[in-house]
Amino acid sequence: MQRDLVEYFNGKAKGASEAEKNVDAHQSVELQETIKVWEHASLDTSDYCPDVECAWGKVKSRLSVEKKEFALRYFYWAAASLALIVGSYFVFQSTVTSQAFSETAVVNANEKVKEITLPDGSSVWLNANSQISYSEDEPRNIKLKGEAYFKVTHDAEHPFVVESNGMTAKVLGTEFNLKNTKEGVRLAVIDGTVEASALEKVLMLQKNQQVDVVMKDNVIRRSDITDMNFLSWKTGMMTFSNQPLDKVLKQVQDHYHADITLDNEALKACKLSVTLKNLSLQESLNVIATLLNGSVEQKGGSYVVLAEPCEN
Repeated sequence: MQRDLVEYFNGKAKGASEAEKNVDAHQSVELQETIKVWEHASLDTSDYCPDVECAWGKVKSRLSVEKKEFALRYFYWAAASLALIVGSYFVFQSTVTSQAFSETAVVNANEKVKEITLPDGSSVWLNANSQISYSEDEPRNIKLKGEAYFKVTHDAEHPFVVESNGMTAKVLGTEFNLKNTKEGVRLAVIDGTVEASALEKVLMLQKNQQVDVVMKDNVIRRSDITDMNFLSWKTGMMTFSNQPLDKVLKQVQDHYHADITLDNEALKACKLSVTLKNLSLQESLNVIATLLNGSVEQKGGSYVVLAEPCEN
């Protein structure tokens, strides 16, 4: 092989040789590389070798240099490519991290009331089984499911907005309670002023005013707050003054999320005056039953109040 290649190169240099015919086809790759080296070598005849072994040694030496240069160029190319990939990865990670910080924050209250402080300093009390969500970039834009009490930090340049079941409450700094159900929404203002928008109407509510929205009837009603027991889930206190028993039990049911019935429908006419503060469901029912000279029975997950009809 070495002798044939040398004869091939000598023949090329002289212009004619039979050596070219003797080179196998499968040696074409090596031949092409060797030709390149030979062409470079032929430019300089100062180190001419008169014999085959000398000539082949010079060819191998130049081939080795060519391959080293190619390997070095490949190394630099691979290093540059790796740097580009690594750089792209860190840019991608940085973008993903940046997006993660702007994602929506979600806060849930499961079986009990949960108090949280928003990034702007506002306080929120979430009723059981309720949820709020907001963008971490815009913590004063809230979405509510269920019921929550808001004590909003004043910021004249950034209104505080809560959206819930078709109603939008917009404030600068105030306290209000917002509750939504399948039927509609109730917004009650405890302090300050709230702008309420629903059913393409806008109402301004002052302290001790509330608005009820019934979606299915397309009705929106504003009224004065006359009963503060709707906040019992937050305050832990219910106060009744000469109230019918059925209304009292309705409030107790809503507060404890319990099923309560009367053994005798005539008991609905009974009127009670009582304050229930920080009591368990069983304790509250025992107080009511005592005032009626009756008792309470638990049947499964329900409670039954037993008593004689009232004389009042």
